[in-house]
Amino acid sequence: MVIMNSLRTVLNNIINLLRNFRGYISRFFIGIKNNFLKIKEKCNGAKVGIVLKANAYGLGACTVAEFLQKQGADYFCVANFSEAMELRKKKIKLPILILGYVPNALFEKLIKNNVDLTVYNIEMIRELNEISAKCRKKCKIHIKIDTGMNRLGFLIDDKLKDYLKEIYSMKHIIVKGMFSHLCVSDIDDFSFTKLQVERFEKVKHILEEENLKIPMLHIANDGGALLHDYYYDMVRVGIGIYGHYPSEYVKDNSKMKMDTVVSFVSTVSNIKYIHKGDTVGYGRTFCADRTIKVATISIGYADGYPYELSNKGYVMINNKKAKILGKVCMDQTMIDISDIDDVKIGDTALLYGEYKDMKLDIFEIAKIANTNVYDLICRINMRIPRVYLEGNKVVRVVDYLSTEKNYYEL
Repeated sequence: MVIMNSLRTVLNNIINLLRNFRGYISRFFIGIKNNFLKIKEKCNGAKVGIVLKANAYGLGACTVAEFLQKQGADYFCVANFSEAMELRKKKIKLPILILGYVPNALFEKLIKNNVDLTVYNIEMIRELNEISAKCRKKCKIHIKIDTGMNRLGFLIDDKLKDYLKEIYSMKHIIVKGMFSHLCVSDIDDFSFTKLQVERFEKVKHILEEENLKIPMLHIANDGGALLHDYYYDMVRVGIGIYGHYPSEYVKDNSKMKMDTVVSFVSTVSNIKYIHKGDTVGYGRTFCADRTIKVATISIGYADGYPYELSNKGYVMINNKKAKILGKVCMDQTMIDISDIDDVKIGDTALLYGEYKDMKLDIFEIAKIANTNVYDLICRINMRIPRVYLEGNKVVRVVDYLSTEKNYYEL
């Protein structure tokens, strides 16, 4: 419990946030717990690694980690040094795996903070072994194999066997895992996913032939976990935990109903009538052909709302669609409410997700914006307060830009 000057101060802060509300996370704790347990049950005893990179896809990495650590998560996966250290500073004790690049200058600090590193070239591992020896520690690594994504990972070539034997001979290296990444596990053509798994199995056989200890194996991402059964020893899941699917194909074919966790909302800040010939927004890209009732909502591309929705997206107000007029501005967006009754300043506009009796499918918004669900939720930036609910009760508000506390708990 965060100690404030008084409960009134806390409540006033929350009320002020909600009055200017541009962010909303619904049924967060219940939804995330349910999604985690569904995935864990499906994966036949495999460990569940929660992907927390990009601030848990915009939803708040520390809040997610603190909660799922208590629910039985096995691993946390992040992208870089800063994300790993943020979790350690918040007293997260579970194993943390950095999935991406780390500069050599930061190796020692990560080793001392018991953070697992992804390794994908032999020079990197040799450096890690030397630094570990100097600080009298052992570095825990996960060897990444490139099975076809051509991003990071050891190539499966004539050198790989010798590299693996060298790695296992290093005195200050502990091989915790070996993994790869599926690049099309969320589509209806399974052929390349099967090929990637076959290539991964080939490397596993090399370890067996050389009598090298088989470490924890993992290859399944959200598509792999929800649609396929390549669980191995651990699955790495992110967007599924947060209530979304990696693609519409997975949504329609995984036979798993994920709980909605996040909804994005804004507030009506102004209402006016414009007349035939009047234009709206920068560039005057919308021109009224009749009298129109226009509302302004306090959300823009600087908050993570897609500029690509200009003149073609829509929001929901009072359970009806309101078309976006003109260009999405940096901080504000204008919408047509001519056919919606009883709209008032202060009313809530649903941008995607669920709010009261309104629903707006995030896949539909992603299609209009010509992007994907990952991009939409990761765009939600630090200007947006995160409000966490347990049931219908607000239990935490995180406001990253607050000049007082950056979060409040009730």
